[in-house]
Amino acid sequence: MITHLKGIIEKVTDNLMVLDVNGVGFSVICSNRTIDKAQSYSGIIHIFTVMSIREDSWTLYGFISEQERFWFTTLSSVQGVGGKSAIAILSVLSDDNIYNAFLSGDKDAFTRADGVGPKLATRIITELKDKIVGKVNLNNSIKGISTEPNVLNDVISALSNLGYQKADVLRVISAMQIDKDNITFDVLLKKILSKISSGV
Repeated sequence: MITHLKGIIEKVTDNLMVLDVNGVGFSVICSNRTIDKAQSYSGIIHIFTVMSIREDSWTLYGFISEQERFWFTTLSSVQGVGGKSAIAILSVLSDDNIYNAFLSGDKDAFTRADGVGPKLATRIITELKDKIVGKVNLNNSIKGISTEPNVLNDVISALSNLGYQKADVLRVISAMQIDKDNITFDVLLKKILSKISSGV
């Protein structure tokens, strides 16, 4: 099983990158994000990979980081989300965007990807949310949010109903450290409102 490659970019077309590894060309399907970052490097680049083996094809997917590979394998575990759909999601959403979508239950975020409709987006959130929120701690994802997801979602919903933009609320939450053992709806709501009013 191929888990990573080091080589020189030989060719790029759409979501396909040909990587020359010691004279051997590997065709690797990548997100727009991986291709953009890889092309900004000079010389040898290092990409992480996942190989999909089927009766009629062998497909190699490439990622600029282990985090992106994690999201690919996680999203691909949902029925109906193949490698193509997972790559499409990674092309339009960053690591933080994906985590925030699970955090807030924002299915519309996933429908921005080609081939992902409302039903599939709902399935993604339904099947993965409990596995992601409060349990995934990626370097570039929201940290310190370990309270019960329903409390956090209730607060986000309440603030949205008060007219606050969800993006602003999530930005404030991402900078907060929360005591999961003592937090309540009222306390969390007041903390976030305080941060927003102070312009943080």
